[in-house]
Amino acid sequence: MSSKKSKELERNIKKSNLKIIDIKFDCEKGFKTKKIKSFVEKSVDQTLEILEYKKRKTYVSVFLTNNEEIKKINSKYRKINKSTNVLSFPQNEQRMISNLDNYLVLGDIVISLEKILSEAHQKKINFFDHLLHMIVHSALHLYGFDHSNLKESIVMEAKEKDIMKKILLES
Repeated sequence: MSSKKSKELERNIKKSNLKIIDIKFDCEKGFKTKKIKSFVEKSVDQTLEILEYKKRKTYVSVFLTNNEEIKKINSKYRKINKSTNVLSFPQNEQRMISNLDNYLVLGDIVISLEKILSEAHQKKINFFDHLLHMIVHSALHLYGFDHSNLKESIVMEAKEKDIMKKILLES
């Protein structure tokens, strides 16, 4: 890990004793980086707050990218050669982060901002509302929720709606 990355991680750890949300932004399609990163960090933080029944130190990485990059990742790890809106890679294991403390590494979230924007236009919904939905959806995957059958889909969708409602009430 580079010295710059290590210092950035330590700043993130100092911000919150319980959660580290590590956000990487690599999407040069006219998106306002600072505004989106702030929104994603707040949304992930609130989602984790709602999902955490016990307070524990948690780490999540989020990679904000474009259709081309998410397509490569989807092809490499899921053998599906197309872009998608979001990918979740659960890890759920304890690890020492930057020699400071043990954290539960929930996993990685990859989001195509391009895909979210195009879906929001198609559905005639607000970009940030759709982005929030995809953040909640992907966080639920990190916690083990799935939608591979009807029963799981119903449970996951109800949980998504509940979390989004709580977040929107807090905002």
